[in-house]
Amino acid sequence: ISSVPMKPDLYQYTDYRAFLRDWFARSKAESAAMSYRFLARRLEIDPGFLVHIFQGQKHLAEKHQAAMVAILKLGKREAEYFQRLVAFCKAKGEREIGRRYLELMELRESGSRKLESSHYRYYLNWYVPAIRCLIAATEFRDDFAALANKLRPAISEQEAKDAVALLEKLGMIHRAPDGIWETVDTHVTTGDTWTGPAIQAFQKQTLELAIDALETLPKSQREISTMTFSIPQGEIATVQEMVREFRG
Repeated sequence: ISSVPMKPDLYQYTDYRAFLRDWFARSKAESAAMSYRFLARRLEIDPGFLVHIFQGQKHLAEKHQAAMVAILKLGKREAEYFQRLVAFCKAKGEREIGRRYLELMELRESGSRKLESSHYRYYLNWYVPAIRCLIAATEFRDDFAALANKLRPAISEQEAKDAVALLEKLGMIHRAPDGIWETVDTHVTTGDTWTGPAIQAFQKQTLELAIDALETLPKSQREISTMTFSIPQGEIATVQEMVREFRG
């Protein structure tokens, strides 16, 4: 049985740094000559900076992308996907993230896709998961204006309509025989593997909503509290696992 990791499929990644880590692990298993220093020399960048890229703390500069594509031995279509992937991971703001995501999907549609790639759009706007929760908790029969006004802050009727259409397309809701929309699953999670820009943008949106609620909603309609306490460095992972268990 070979101990060499499988060749990573570029089209299954939404973070180029994760792809590089898997590619590096395979390359190092195949050749003892592979190292961060060796790779940094070929890219003509500082080895320490390269490590930060692989760790997801920095980004690959545009001027180094062609050299990286050559090192990875990517074909024309793969090279374009890789470059779009870098642009996607660098994207900031909901609009740019959405645009870069669609650019990725243009090259990804013809290949096999993991479940998470087709559901990525679910997290691009905070109100899509919120609409799904409303449908689970109330009787909704296509009154999109009323549905939109139930959210705080309220969204437009068209945004509510688009959210319902997306949820139906993703198989997260369906219309029952009596005309009431219902959720398909009771619980949705990204798991612990997603760290892409869309997820970060969604989390940022929810934090901004919390700030807005603190400033605009009466205390009777919100529950926000804070606590300051110390945790030993070695126990941080334990606390994180407790949060995951509680969340799940």
